[in-house]
Amino acid sequence: MDKKVFETEKEYLGTTFNQIEKLIAANNKKILENKIEIQNLKAFFSDQYYEIKTDGDELANLNIEIENLQEQNVALEKANARLKKQKKTPYFGRFDFQETSSPDKKPYYIGVGAVQSSDRTNLVYDWRADICSLYYDEKFGKVTYTCPDGEISGNLSLKRQYKIENGELAYYIDSNLVIDDEILMEQLSQNATAKMHEIVSTIQKEQNMLIRADDFENTIVQGVAGSGKTSIAMHRVSYLLYKYRGTLKSDDILILSPSELFSNYLSDVLPSLGEEEAMTITFSDLAHRLLGSEFETREAMLERVIDGQQQKDFENIAIKSSFEFLSDLQKFLSRDLGNLFVAKTVSFGNVSLTKEEIEDIFCNRMQGVAIYKRIDVLAEILVDKFKVSEFLRPDLIRRAKAIFYRKFVTTDILKIYNLFLGSVELPEISTPDAYDVAPMLLIKESLFGFKHNFSAKYVIVDEMQDYTPCHFYLFDKLWECPKLYLGDIYQSIDRTLPKEYLTHLSKLCKAKVKFLNRSYRSTKEISLFSQKILGKSIANNVNRSGEDVEFLRSRNQIKTLEKIIAEREKSHRKQSVAIICKTKKQISALQKASPELKKFKLLEKATPRTKKIITTPAKAKGVEFDCVIVPNSTEESYNNELDRNLLYVSATRALHKLFFISDKKPSHFLTKN
Repeated sequence: MDKKVFETEKEYLGTTFNQIEKLIAANNKKILENKIEIQNLKAFFSDQYYEIKTDGDELANLNIEIENLQEQNVALEKANARLKKQKKTPYFGRFDFQETSSPDKKPYYIGVGAVQSSDRTNLVYDWRADICSLYYDEKFGKVTYTCPDGEISGNLSLKRQYKIENGELAYYIDSNLVIDDEILMEQLSQNATAKMHEIVSTIQKEQNMLIRADDFENTIVQGVAGSGKTSIAMHRVSYLLYKYRGTLKSDDILILSPSELFSNYLSDVLPSLGEEEAMTITFSDLAHRLLGSEFETREAMLERVIDGQQQKDFENIAIKSSFEFLSDLQKFLSRDLGNLFVAKTVSFGNVSLTKEEIEDIFCNRMQGVAIYKRIDVLAEILVDKFKVSEFLRPDLIRRAKAIFYRKFVTTDILKIYNLFLGSVELPEISTPDAYDVAPMLLIKESLFGFKHNFSAKYVIVDEMQDYTPCHFYLFDKLWECPKLYLGDIYQSIDRTLPKEYLTHLSKLCKAKVKFLNRSYRSTKEISLFSQKILGKSIANNVNRSGEDVEFLRSRNQIKTLEKIIAEREKSHRKQSVAIICKTKKQISALQKASPELKKFKLLEKATPRTKKIITTPAKAKGVEFDCVIVPNSTEESYNNELDRNLLYVSATRALHKLFFISDKKPSHFLTKN
């Protein structure tokens, strides 16, 4: 590290730091001025109330002026929140670029947000700016990037990364590629946190391509454990909000999250990038609102299936999660559902539609069209026979539709679903489980249509391997906008998904498939051992070495667990420790047997400060911990393909250390070569 260059960089950092403080002060001054002006306008309104209230235009203008000042203050406070955070690390990188048409090369400093000098010159560029793609994607030499003005070419001559702590420059590194360097390794070696954080300083080339993709097409991202799938999704949201800030707002984006716990885990990412949180909802919440009846949640179903290990449950999942099941359902909806409608002459007041007219419309002219659209047309035709005002028309249409729906043999969704199940020689159900919900919603959509307030311009579906083809078909019914599906077929814990599954899924979703095969989460030792459990080599690992994976055979698992915990607390006090049990029953048994293990909090009840966590693989998916301990890792507990997936998910949650404990014959997934 050149001493002269270091001093020059320190000076630039100082200039930037001072400018951030000036910007914050200027914003605070403007906020105060606006507040005073708002008070003055309100006082004027109060004093002149009787004169103003008769002048509609003046009153409206006054309200608009106050609202504009309030909105301005909200924007200024948001900018200050970002600037205060950015004071700690004003920027993380720099590159030098000389446009072909320019005689001079120019340094570009990159940070979470832009910092401008008093003359509007960028001291720091927002990482999402078009030109900043050069930092993440390109090597030295001749390069190009695309911006609204077209394609810009030039020469890239320097890439520099900075380690800045609390406004002080610790060191810098010059490199050609932003990958596998000291700063990335330092970030990966840090302890796990209760919240996902932004990764703008360590975004890798393959991640950046997904984040900055200009097309608005459906995309499936198959990423190995620890490849940064969810981080990429959140940074993609931030990028889209920046690039299309005139037409896209945070509440135009919907994230379908696997759980409320995971939603909470994500909640800090967008605010840390200077954006408002996007709307987040779980499928369970969505389904409860749309279906309007009770069903067994996925969490409850998984606990039952994993604990019971019943062949009938495995078969039920295999059948209802197949593409063939969806195909049969689609045929039922287009062909058989309409047969439940019995055409009869309908009289409504002094007008009517004959049985023959109804049959012609419903069965002939609109054959193959969704049922609710056919009913809409029939209701419109019937009401058209009245000569009524537009004011009365909506109520008449509603009443007409109710009449036509009474012509169905049944409109009970569960009864209709059981008719479908019988048609494909499957047993009837009394209470829907997690795999019945999507097909039942598809029946309801075809029969009644959906009236929901979940509109979006872009949808992100996380943990896509947890959904079935029926779910994906349903998502297209719910949202016609582009979707980003993210997941890992190797982390499916209720069925085994072959690689061909992605090909079939891409056809169903009309989506392109992108692969992320590089894992950044775990040490090389943990990653390689996890793949050994899976029996496949599926990931490239960053070159971060750590402690060996340990398998401990013990007659007294409780004492062994307590010993590991005590040693980790002594040597790694700031690290989180997670005990991952196969089922909730195992958790209860462990905590009942040990006062020390009672101190471990269930993951869903953990707080940001919780360092001792106990959970199941189903709950732990998507979250990471410094140290993971898997007790009861015996052949008796883990012996089939479902169990293999559970072990793999558990192992891939560990950042730095992984233990397996067994008091009997160990699982063959852990001991095979």
